[in-house]
Amino acid sequence: MDTKKVKNRKNILYGIVVAMAIANIAFKLLNEMRIEQTSILFVGIPSLITILVIKYSQTPKSAAGVVFTTVTIFLLLASILLGEGMVCIIIMAPIFYMIAGIIVLIINLLKKRDKSKLNAYIIIPILFVIGQGYEINAEPELLKVTTSIEVEGHKTLTDFNKTPNFLKNYPNFFKIGFPEPIAIDGQGIQIGNYRKIQFKSKTKGVGILHLEIKNRTENSITFNVVSDNTHIHHWLSWKTMKATIQHNDNGTSSIIWDTYFTCDLGPSWYFKPTEKYGVQIMNEHLINSYFLD
Repeated sequence: MDTKKVKNRKNILYGIVVAMAIANIAFKLLNEMRIEQTSILFVGIPSLITILVIKYSQTPKSAAGVVFTTVTIFLLLASILLGEGMVCIIIMAPIFYMIAGIIVLIINLLKKRDKSKLNAYIIIPILFVIGQGYEINAEPELLKVTTSIEVEGHKTLTDFNKTPNFLKNYPNFFKIGFPEPIAIDGQGIQIGNYRKIQFKSKTKGVGILHLEIKNRTENSITFNVVSDNTHIHHWLSWKTMKATIQHNDNGTSSIIWDTYFTCDLGPSWYFKPTEKYGVQIMNEHLINSYFLD
């Protein structure tokens, strides 16, 4: 075999090993500093991996394949540490590959125009700004998702007194690795009545979402979040949930479910749409569980 090719392959392997080692150390530091859900992770880590691979494997012209392979290996390893393996890979992979691809493209374009050696590390601050690093210490925006479903019959707030089977007709979206609701404790529709919902994570164990009724009118009920130590709290923070019943002239009832929460993952422009979609599905499932099953 050509000695030059052997050396090149060794360089690629060394680049991957160096990138994985440094990225692993950086990942652990982010966890220790409790900023592992910010853009420092989701933008900084893929940037770091990409630049290290290009720098130490010495393959700037054909870096894309090596970079994407290294990112894939890192995601598979990180999913074990993050928990909920499949869901973490699905959520993280697109932004990791996107950032890596952008860096490879920029470096290749710059090298074609300038044959001088490029210190690629200057790209990290640029991408970090694009990734909204300024949000790290900012108060997350309060988000609202409203879902309305029309159901047959004259529904009332007393439907909240039953104990729903949340796993019945459980949405496929939540089966990809999100914690599952396995039990619920508490009843009543008066102010102060509570619900404690147990969620089981495949890797983090059982956590409890504690809700309490903070307001009630003739046709609405509002739950306040007292505490949440489920693994879901790793991604977002629930604030309040309000269910309103409107009686229609055609004999049906419209159930309107408002959920207020904050997206705790950064960059928010990437994670907000996914979380809103998940909350929309959750709202529909809650309405179905209480008023249709």
